[in-house]
Amino acid sequence: MQLDHQAVTILKKVAAEPGMSIKGLCERIGLAQRHFYYRRSRINDWLMEEGYAPLSCSGQQGVRLQAGETGAILRQLAVLYGHHYKLSAGERRDHLLLHLTCNATPLFTQQLSEINHVSRNTTLEDLHLLKRFLLDKHALTLTVGKKQGYHIEGSRLALRLCVQQLLQRNLKYSDTQTETRIAHVIQGYLSGCGMAADRTQRAIEQGLQLIEHSRGRTFTDKDKRLLHYMLMFSLLDALRGSHIHFSAQQTGFLSEQPECETAALLNRHLATALSVPAFFDNTLFFCLLLSTSKRLHASPTGSTEDRRLVGVIQAMITQFQALSGIYLADVSRLVARLFAHLGPAIHRSLFGIQHENVLRDEVSQRYPLIFRLCRQTIVTLEQEYRIVVNDDELSYIAVSFAAWLDRRPETGEQQVLLLTEGGLSSTAILENQLRNLTVVPLEIVPCSVSQLEQQGIPAQTRLIVSTIPLQGERPDAVPFIQVQHMLTSADRQQIRLMLENPGGIGDSRELVQALVAAVGHYAPEAKAELEQTFSAIVGHFMESERLAPLPLTLADYLHQRIQFCGRQLSWRQAIRTAVQPLVGEGVVSHHYGERIIRHIEKSGVTTYLTPQVLLLHAAPPAGTSTGALSLLKMKRPLDFGRFAANLSPLLIIILVPSHDLSHIAILDALNRLTGNESALFTLLQASSLSAVQTCIETCWP
Repeated sequence: MQLDHQAVTILKKVAAEPGMSIKGLCERIGLAQRHFYYRRSRINDWLMEEGYAPLSCSGQQGVRLQAGETGAILRQLAVLYGHHYKLSAGERRDHLLLHLTCNATPLFTQQLSEINHVSRNTTLEDLHLLKRFLLDKHALTLTVGKKQGYHIEGSRLALRLCVQQLLQRNLKYSDTQTETRIAHVIQGYLSGCGMAADRTQRAIEQGLQLIEHSRGRTFTDKDKRLLHYMLMFSLLDALRGSHIHFSAQQTGFLSEQPECETAALLNRHLATALSVPAFFDNTLFFCLLLSTSKRLHASPTGSTEDRRLVGVIQAMITQFQALSGIYLADVSRLVARLFAHLGPAIHRSLFGIQHENVLRDEVSQRYPLIFRLCRQTIVTLEQEYRIVVNDDELSYIAVSFAAWLDRRPETGEQQVLLLTEGGLSSTAILENQLRNLTVVPLEIVPCSVSQLEQQGIPAQTRLIVSTIPLQGERPDAVPFIQVQHMLTSADRQQIRLMLENPGGIGDSRELVQALVAAVGHYAPEAKAELEQTFSAIVGHFMESERLAPLPLTLADYLHQRIQFCGRQLSWRQAIRTAVQPLVGEGVVSHHYGERIIRHIEKSGVTTYLTPQVLLLHAAPPAGTSTGALSLLKMKRPLDFGRFAANLSPLLIIILVPSHDLSHIAILDALNRLTGNESALFTLLQASSLSAVQTCIETCWP
């Protein structure tokens, strides 16, 4: 009698929680009741065939197994295999993949059908899905020929990593029965190569203990089981004459890992214990397995490699702060968080190990600007380690930065009430426009007029954006702006002003009450009149701010702060010269430029828009109420020597950020500086102050 995975799930749930009703049982495991009744007869046939009592199902005592038989039944389920168990579609795919990778020769359709005990048509459908999976996820090709049968072609490294992912997924989410099936397949093929199962398992267990003693660490049970089966598969692969080709970069990287010496020790141990050759590529692959088997919450040590990665992460954070104009709180903890992810991520990126992030699309849609800034900052890591980081990995990094932004009140997630009667598509377009306006994370809550009238304005709402006019008075407690489905430039600036200045306009009721309290004791009998008067004044001011925003251009921000220098300057002289207009206006003191210089002397140049355009700034000076900008164009490029050997800047832009984030609008204007290549080329070629000013005024309105 054959059981399937749902029948096994029913038995395990009944064993763990006896006495549940049929309805309750089905709800707990997500099974329709008709499927339970269909499987109950099969379960009872199997139980009686194995010498156990059938399921007891009654209204008073629920669903139960016979008392005293539960333990034996669970042990029997753990070793179900072959004709006694019907595989699910996912289990069939993994089973086929394991056989195709372990077998030295191609397999034919009939053989594969017998392996899974299914029909030819079911096998062909499974193979079609497996072919797409291998190509999409691992760049491997499942080929077939009438005389050659089915076999997998591609990189041996990709093949082993494919098996590693299969094992990792099954050992993480599946049960003992699945592990039994995996062990049966791999041990069966090893036995066919003359390797006794007991001897092989004993040698591998001793090898893992040797690693733990050598490295002074203890593997988790999950990691140890994964390593055990991967070592078995690697031995099988090597015995069949399959070897991995590592690139020079991959070989150099693995050779520098602290686990490399331990991997060589493990390889020699297995070769001696099992009387097999100690292939060099196995040492490198064992090193890859050990170095990617990190502790869950890895933290940096004092090793050279860890210091290297920490330095890169600090440079990334500095660049993110420079590009966003936001200084993050508790940076040391952010470094530790990014270190725990980026260490294994470097390995995955360098060796093409898949690490799918199911939240990738949600992260990129919810935090589009943060995602784009992270794409710019990750270049630092990619250049240092000569890798390419994919969007799955990048989304984890974006979430980390979004979490740190959320720690500060002024950059924390803001709730926006989107009031619209439009269709889903137009509402989605408007929501996307809002998210792309600001680096501040947004929680956008769609709402209709009828919902607003019934439920009122949700608590914590920061802003109401509406595409329809409101009947009656606008809400006083929350800023309100009416827009079209496509935002104008004035709409965008006004919304950014409201979101990025939490203490700015919009809190009219608190402002009116503060004004009344301040002057009310002079005329206590006139408090009502004062409140009415102040409400009218503040309301008029806020209305004028809403209806008549004045967008500033890059030329406005740089007014009388543009300089040109035709002589050769040292980089320190250039920075002091670039800061001078801001010092002259009293925006900053000369210490601001010196802080920038000291940072470069300590960490090098870590923030630049292009190799020829530097964006430099320090932490916001105390008392700074608004952002500021100055620009120095040089005729001759600067030489930073060892502080920035790959840069030859002709343009220095000094940014003065503000604590309230009002400078983000300046950064938005600056983004156009690198977005128009022809205009930027013209600016870099300018040979006089007037030419620079003309370029700024005409190219970036």
